[in-house]
Amino acid sequence: MEKNLLNKNLISESLNLIINSKKITLLTHFRPDADGISACVALENIFLEMGKNIETVLPCKPEFELKRMPKKYFINKHEQDPDLIIALDTANYERLYFPESFRNKKFINIDHHVSNSLNSDFNFINPDSSSTCEILFEIINIWEKDLNKKLINKYTAECLLFGILYDSMIFHTQSTYPSTLNISAKLMELGANLYDLKTELICNKNPNIIIFWGKILSNIKISKSKKAAWAKITQQDLKENNLSINSLVGFNNFLSQISGIEYTLLFYQTENGQTKVSLRSKTEDVNKLATPFGGGGHTNAAGILSNEPIDILIEKITKNL
Repeated sequence: MEKNLLNKNLISESLNLIINSKKITLLTHFRPDADGISACVALENIFLEMGKNIETVLPCKPEFELKRMPKKYFINKHEQDPDLIIALDTANYERLYFPESFRNKKFINIDHHVSNSLNSDFNFINPDSSSTCEILFEIINIWEKDLNKKLINKYTAECLLFGILYDSMIFHTQSTYPSTLNISAKLMELGANLYDLKTELICNKNPNIIIFWGKILSNIKISKSKKAAWAKITQQDLKENNLSINSLVGFNNFLSQISGIEYTLLFYQTENGQTKVSLRSKTEDVNKLATPFGGGGHTNAAGILSNEPIDILIEKITKNL
């Protein structure tokens, strides 16, 4: 797939496609997170002002309920027959709700995953961006110049900055560049409150979750090379503590702060018996580590969803770390 990056002429062409579309369906990935959902909400807000009929389709319920959710969204189904599909923050078809009826629709693809394999009329892919919301700001900025009209209001600015903060771990990831900080400052000037959004993102843990994290931390494993650390969580662990899988949001980012460790991995069982793996690294490419196991993502953050039993997958992935 040709990655168009942020070609201004193509971005302007994509605006013409939007202008000529009445019904637009927005998509994001399985286990939708704050970057993907925030990008959907930002576009929904803009397109509603343009008089479009907008729906958002999530393949499953979000990892956690966000303050800013789409006004009209469906789980694993769609309602309208769209003129245009826009996929946000999604690397492949397996992670999207994408029925056969969508195959011949006009399609825009906006993402920052290096492993993106979607084929569309416009592929705006930049693996060097901190987040899809960062890319989206740059695209909208070009649309504003084409239309000679302001498109980003305070609410849209909040959505975009929240997505950037989430995926950059509040400017901690290696994909945080000067452009990330410049765009964040512009969003603050447009009304987004950095302190409030940062607090909303990280200060939402109840005491039971903190206690549970302590139990997990007491059982982490370190590889013989001292380069990798990992934790294992089963459904039984969650049931015993009366918690859901949502209680693990942010744990691997916390684990990655261990000094001297290159790789951190969080293995956990899903409710349907699959094994989910969240991988982080400081400098090495974990996308390459995830790919042989059917996963993918970014250089320093990737994921795997496997039918392998959790203990077998742990052995296979960690044996050479």
